[in-house]
Amino acid sequence: MSSLCETVFMNLEIDATERIPLVTRLVYETDDPFAVRVRFELQEDVSVTWTIERDLLSQGLAREVGDGDVRVSPQAVDGRREARIELAGCGLDGEWGRAVFSAWEPALRDFLDRTYELVPPGEEAVDVDAFLSQILAMG
Repeated sequence: MSSLCETVFMNLEIDATERIPLVTRLVYETDDPFAVRVRFELQEDVSVTWTIERDLLSQGLAREVGDGDVRVSPQAVDGRREARIELAGCGLDGEWGRAVFSAWEPALRDFLDRTYELVPPGEEAVDVDAFLSQILAMG
Protein backbone atom coordinates (compact mmCIF):
# COMPACT_ATOMS: atom_id res chain seq x y z
CA MET A 1 0.00 0.00 0.00
CA SER A 2 1.17 3.48 -0.88
CA SER A 3 -0.25 6.64 0.58
CA LEU A 4 -0.10 10.41 0.38
CA CYS A 5 -0.68 12.81 3.23
CA GLU A 6 -0.75 16.55 2.67
CA THR A 7 -1.41 19.36 5.12
CA VAL A 8 -3.44 22.19 3.63
CA PHE A 9 -5.21 25.15 5.12
CA MET A 10 -8.91 25.49 4.56
CA ASN A 11 -11.37 28.03 5.80
CA LEU A 12 -14.59 27.21 7.59
CA GLU A 13 -17.08 29.70 6.19
CA ILE A 14 -19.25 31.05 9.00
CA ASP A 15 -21.14 33.44 6.74
CA ALA A 16 -20.52 35.53 3.61
CA THR A 17 -17.83 37.59 5.34
CA GLU A 18 -16.42 35.51 8.21
CA ARG A 19 -14.00 32.62 7.76
CA ILE A 20 -12.08 30.58 10.32
CA PRO A 21 -8.79 29.03 9.13
CA LEU A 22 -8.36 25.30 9.85
CA VAL A 23 -5.44 22.95 9.49
CA THR A 24 -6.65 20.13 7.27
CA ARG A 25 -4.96 16.86 6.36
CA LEU A 26 -5.72 15.18 3.05
CA VAL A 27 -5.00 11.44 3.06
CA TYR A 28 -5.05 9.11 0.07
CA GLU A 29 -4.27 5.38 0.31
CA THR A 30 -3.99 3.08 -2.67
CA ASP A 31 -5.88 0.31 -0.88
CA ASP A 32 -8.96 2.60 -0.97
CA PRO A 33 -8.35 4.19 -4.38
CA PHE A 34 -11.73 5.88 -4.83
CA ALA A 35 -11.56 7.93 -1.63
CA VAL A 36 -9.77 10.89 -0.11
CA ARG A 37 -10.03 11.33 3.64
CA VAL A 38 -10.20 14.94 4.78
CA ARG A 39 -9.35 15.46 8.43
CA PHE A 40 -10.36 18.85 9.81
CA GLU A 41 -8.35 19.66 12.94
CA LEU A 42 -10.43 21.97 15.08
CA GLN A 43 -8.07 21.91 18.07
CA GLU A 44 -5.01 19.89 18.97
CA ASP A 45 -7.12 17.02 20.29
CA VAL A 46 -10.37 17.57 18.33
CA SER A 47 -10.70 16.52 14.71
CA VAL A 48 -13.38 15.39 12.32
CA THR A 49 -12.72 13.15 9.30
CA TRP A 50 -14.87 12.96 6.17
CA THR A 51 -14.34 10.55 3.32
CA ILE A 52 -14.97 12.13 -0.08
CA GLU A 53 -14.90 10.45 -3.48
CA ARG A 54 -11.66 11.37 -5.25
CA ASP A 55 -13.32 11.97 -8.63
CA LEU A 56 -15.98 14.17 -7.03
CA LEU A 57 -13.27 16.42 -5.59
CA SER A 58 -11.48 16.52 -8.93
CA GLN A 59 -14.60 17.30 -10.97
CA GLY A 60 -15.64 19.95 -8.44
CA LEU A 61 -12.58 22.01 -9.31
CA ALA A 62 -14.13 22.76 -12.72
CA ARG A 63 -17.90 22.73 -12.09
CA GLU A 64 -20.47 22.22 -9.35
CA VAL A 65 -20.90 18.51 -8.58
CA GLY A 66 -22.42 16.33 -5.92
CA ASP A 67 -25.72 15.97 -4.21
CA GLY A 68 -26.79 14.79 -0.84
CA ASP A 69 -24.14 15.16 1.83
CA VAL A 70 -21.16 16.32 -0.29
CA ARG A 71 -21.07 19.09 -2.88
CA VAL A 72 -17.97 20.65 -4.45
CA SER A 73 -17.76 23.68 -6.72
CA PRO A 74 -15.22 26.20 -7.97
CA GLN A 75 -15.33 29.75 -6.67
CA ALA A 76 -13.21 32.88 -6.84
CA VAL A 77 -12.68 35.06 -3.78
CA ASP A 78 -10.75 38.29 -4.29
CA GLY A 79 -9.23 36.82 -7.46
CA ARG A 80 -8.11 33.67 -5.64
CA ARG A 81 -9.21 30.31 -7.11
CA GLU A 82 -10.84 28.14 -4.47
CA ALA A 83 -12.79 24.93 -4.17
CA ARG A 84 -15.97 25.23 -2.12
CA ILE A 85 -16.72 22.02 -0.22
CA GLU A 86 -20.13 21.73 1.39
CA LEU A 87 -20.74 18.87 3.83
CA ALA A 88 -24.12 18.04 5.32
CA GLY A 89 -25.08 15.43 7.84
CA CYS A 90 -26.88 14.45 10.98
CA GLY A 91 -25.20 15.30 14.27
CA LEU A 92 -25.19 13.32 17.50
CA ASP A 93 -28.21 15.33 18.60
CA GLY A 94 -30.19 14.10 15.59
CA GLU A 95 -30.27 17.54 13.98
CA TRP A 96 -29.18 18.03 10.37
CA GLY A 97 -26.55 20.63 9.70
CA ARG A 98 -24.08 21.72 7.10
CA ALA A 99 -20.59 23.15 7.01
CA VAL A 100 -18.94 24.97 4.14
CA PHE A 101 -15.19 24.96 3.65
CA SER A 102 -12.99 26.63 1.08
CA ALA A 103 -9.62 25.33 -0.06
CA TRP A 104 -7.00 26.96 -2.25
CA GLU A 105 -7.66 25.28 -5.61
CA PRO A 106 -4.01 24.89 -6.74
CA ALA A 107 -3.08 23.03 -3.53
CA LEU A 108 -6.05 20.68 -3.83
CA ARG A 109 -5.40 20.14 -7.55
CA ASP A 110 -1.72 19.32 -6.88
CA PHE A 111 -2.69 16.75 -4.25
CA LEU A 112 -5.28 15.14 -6.56
CA ASP A 113 -2.80 15.05 -9.46
CA ARG A 114 -0.40 13.11 -7.25
CA THR A 115 -3.15 10.62 -6.33
CA TYR A 116 -3.82 10.04 -10.04
CA GLU A 117 -0.09 9.38 -10.53
CA LEU A 118 -0.30 6.66 -7.85
CA VAL A 119 -3.53 5.16 -9.21
CA PRO A 120 -4.55 6.43 -12.66
CA PRO A 121 -8.25 6.81 -13.50
CA GLY A 122 -9.76 3.50 -14.54
CA GLU A 123 -7.08 1.47 -12.75
CA GLU A 124 -8.69 1.57 -9.32
CA ALA A 125 -9.15 -1.86 -7.79
CA VAL A 126 -10.70 -2.89 -4.51
CA ASP A 127 -10.07 -6.19 -2.74
CA VAL A 128 -13.70 -7.25 -2.27
CA ASP A 129 -12.81 -10.34 -0.22
CA ALA A 130 -10.80 -8.27 2.26
CA PHE A 131 -13.62 -5.71 2.43
CA LEU A 132 -16.23 -8.39 3.17
CA SER A 133 -13.96 -9.97 5.80
CA GLN A 134 -13.68 -6.60 7.58
CA ILE A 135 -17.43 -6.12 7.55
CA LEU A 136 -18.10 -9.61 8.83
CA ALA A 137 -15.51 -9.16 11.58
CA MET A 138 -17.39 -6.07 12.82
CA GLY A 139 -20.62 -7.98 13.36
